[in-house]
Amino acid sequence: MSRPPALAVTLLLLAGVVLAGCSGKEAAAPAASPPPATSGVRVGDQPNIVLITSDDQTKPELKWMPQTRQLLGRTGVTFNNMIAPHPNCCPARAQILSGEYAQNNGVRTNSPPWGGHEGFDPDTALPLWLQEAGYRTGFIGKYMHGYDQDDGIEPGWDEWKPIVGTLSDYRSFLQYDNGQLVQFTESDYYTDVVAQQSTDLVTQFSSTGQPFFLWSSFIAPHGTCQGNSETDCSGPPPAADRHAGLLGDVVLPSLSAPSFNEADRGDKPRDVQELPEVVPAEQQTIYTARLRTLAALDEAVAGIVSALDAAGTLDDTVILFTSDNGYLFGEHRLVGKNVPYEESLRVPLVMRGPEIPAGERRKQIVSMTDLAPTIAELAKAEPMVEIDGRSLLGYAVEDRRQRDRGLLIQAGSKGKDKATAWKWRGVRTKRYTLVRWQRPRFVELYDRTTDPYQLTNVALDPDYRQVRRALADYLDVLEDCAGPKCRTLVPKLPEPGVR
Repeated sequence: MSRPPALAVTLLLLAGVVLAGCSGKEAAAPAASPPPATSGVRVGDQPNIVLITSDDQTKPELKWMPQTRQLLGRTGVTFNNMIAPHPNCCPARAQILSGEYAQNNGVRTNSPPWGGHEGFDPDTALPLWLQEAGYRTGFIGKYMHGYDQDDGIEPGWDEWKPIVGTLSDYRSFLQYDNGQLVQFTESDYYTDVVAQQSTDLVTQFSSTGQPFFLWSSFIAPHGTCQGNSETDCSGPPPAADRHAGLLGDVVLPSLSAPSFNEADRGDKPRDVQELPEVVPAEQQTIYTARLRTLAALDEAVAGIVSALDAAGTLDDTVILFTSDNGYLFGEHRLVGKNVPYEESLRVPLVMRGPEIPAGERRKQIVSMTDLAPTIAELAKAEPMVEIDGRSLLGYAVEDRRQRDRGLLIQAGSKGKDKATAWKWRGVRTKRYTLVRWQRPRFVELYDRTTDPYQLTNVALDPDYRQVRRALADYLDVLEDCAGPKCRTLVPKLPEPGVR
C-alpha cells in the first residue's frame, strides 16, 4: 500500500488535520454492557498470593528464565498478550496497587507535580483491602519514586521493606526495614537480598496459618542510572559475580527487526524523526548484561517457590510473575520505554495456583490494571476504589472468550497544568493502535495485523479514515473514564477501504 510522502504527512498531522476526525460520529455504539470487574470464578479458599515483579523486562526476555517458565509457566498459565498500558515504573506500580488508570490513581509520571509517590493515596490501596479480608501482607524491594523513610510505613503492610534513595542501585543500596534504615554494602547484590528476605517472609507467614500476600519487587533487568537521573538509565546493569560470563553469545533479537534504526521516520512524531541511529554494539552490550541479571532473578523465583514448598503452602498459593513495562533497543531508533510501541507495552505474565490449569497459554488481552481486581477476587477482598480493570480468573481458569478489548494507553509529562500533563494518550485494540501526541499535536495509527512492526502510520490513509474516526471516538470515551466506563467494549470497526 502506498502512503503520502513523509513531508506531507508531517505537515498535515502537525496542522491538526487528523484531529478533526476525532469529532466524527460514525462510530458504532457498543453492543453490550461493559464486563464486570469480577469474574465469579473461585480459586481455593482465600489462597496465599505472591506477586513477583521485574523492572523493564520485555516479553521475549522471559525465554532466558528457564526455572520461572518451568515452575510457573508449565505448572500454570502463560498470558501471551499482557499489556502495560502506562509503560513507566511508578505509574505501573500505582496501577498494580489500585486497579485504576492514572487519571484516577493520581500517578501519571515518576515525579511531581503529576506523579511519583506524592500523587498516590496509600489509604485506599490494595494491601488495606487484603488486611480487611484477613490477610497478612508484606512488601520487599522497589516501591514508588519519591517515597523515603520520612513517609513512614505505608498503610496496610504488616512487613515493610522498600528500597529508598536511588532505586536502581544493585549494590550499596539503602532499605527501610520495618522502620529502620539498613545500609547494604558493595558485597550485597540487590536481587539476592530481596530473594532471601522473600523466602524468609514466606516461611514466617506460612507458619501462622493465616492467608498472606507478598509482593517481591525486583529491579532486574533495569539499567543503571547516571547519578539520580530518571531519564538516563540505559547503562548496563551489573550481574551477580557468579553470572558474569553467562549468555555472551546470545544475539539481541532487535538487531534483525525491520524497525531497528528505522530509516524512514517521516510519519513519526517530531522527537522520533530527529533521533540519530543507535549503535548496535552498545545495544548488544546492554542486552547481554540484562540477561545476566535475569539469571539471578530466575534463581530468586525458584527460591520463593522452594520456600513455599518447604513450608507446605505451595499448593495453597497463587503466584504471579510480571514486569512493570517493556523496553526498546533501537526500534524506531528509540532506546528505553514510555512510548506507545509494542516493545514498550508488552510484558510477560505467568500465573500458577490451585484450580489454574497447567501448561496452558491464553491469548486474551490483559492489563496491569487487572492485577488488583484479580488479587482482590482471590482474597475475597472488597476494593476501596472503583476498579478500572477486570479480574483475570475467568481467563486463567476457564479460558473464557473475549470480545475485542480496548485499553487506554498513555504517558504523563511534566507539564505545569492538567492540559499539558499528558505526553500522549491512545487506545490499543486487538488489531489497532491509535495515539494522540499532545505537544506538538500529532496522530499515529497502526494496523498491527498488516504492520506488526509499526512502520507505516496510516492516520492519513483514506482507506483507514472510518477506522480512525471510530477509534478516536472510542478514545474520547476512555480518556476520562472511571470504573465500568473504562471497560467499555470496542465498537464494531469498519474494514479498511470502507469510506
